[in-house]
Amino acid sequence: MTEAHAWRAPERLRTRRPEATALLERVSALTNEVVDPLLLGLIRSAVAALIGNDRLITQNTTTTTRTSDADLDCLAFTEQFVIDVSGIDDAHRESLARHVPADRMRAFVTAIYITEFTQRLELMSRALLGDEQADETAEPLRTSPIALESPADAGLALIDALRDYQDAVMRGTDLDPIITEMVRLRCARTHDCRICKTLRLDDARSAGVDESMTAKVDYYERSDLDERIKIALRVTDGFITRPDTLAIERAAEARAEFTPDQLAEIMLDITKWSTQKIHVALGTDGAERLPIGDAGVSYFAFAEDGRVAGYSAVPSAR
Repeated sequence: MTEAHAWRAPERLRTRRPEATALLERVSALTNEVVDPLLLGLIRSAVAALIGNDRLITQNTTTTTRTSDADLDCLAFTEQFVIDVSGIDDAHRESLARHVPADRMRAFVTAIYITEFTQRLELMSRALLGDEQADETAEPLRTSPIALESPADAGLALIDALRDYQDAVMRGTDLDPIITEMVRLRCARTHDCRICKTLRLDDARSAGVDESMTAKVDYYERSDLDERIKIALRVTDGFITRPDTLAIERAAEARAEFTPDQLAEIMLDITKWSTQKIHVALGTDGAERLPIGDAGVSYFAFAEDGRVAGYSAVPSAR
């Protein structure tokens, strides 16, 4: 019988952002309640191979050789999700829907996202903070203080826990709004999320980020953007593509430009912004309900508790 996997945040990252990482550990633990442990093990191994997580590949303890149609379809969906989520189409969704009920689909895709981004976070924390892999032989994490009576209950608990984690990430205060916005937009355009490509952070606009500046995100290396922004975007690219290929010199320039607390915030921000992959995968990333102004964008801001404070067709008058 395959044991539930208890993911633990890298220690140096946990030290800098204890609240957020504790919440992410809880989210990760809840994936064991949403996905069959054997299938979840296969998904973890597939993610590890795709992003170059050699430690997990060599230490993999999943012994199942099960290759049912459900496994193969779920793994095909996972691979597309990890490699290029914008490539997921109705055929992928219909294939997955043969095995995952509609009322559990969002939770299942969320579990894939968590499996992917906890591994990415490990690799990037190792490169940028010098973190060692956390001890997974320690006492298993408790998944939840509430009773989970059904897979549907577990799915709702997972989605709620992820929302709590996202709110905690956005309570970080170590980055300036310009870096935050440019990193957010790089994630949005790489994942091709229609909502996030339409949104603009209001405080970044107040700090001087206009449309001529955001347009340079797509070709930032050839642009005249400040080198500090380019370094943050290189980190972003490494994080969301192949973390194992982040060059030693690139990691060194990031450590020289940003403090450890700022690097921790960049990494956690990338996980927050990349939850958009869930909506892209489900085809629910439409921006139709946003209030959109003449510039074709919608402005938003976060309250002190880390939750979105609202959307507007025009920027604030600050």
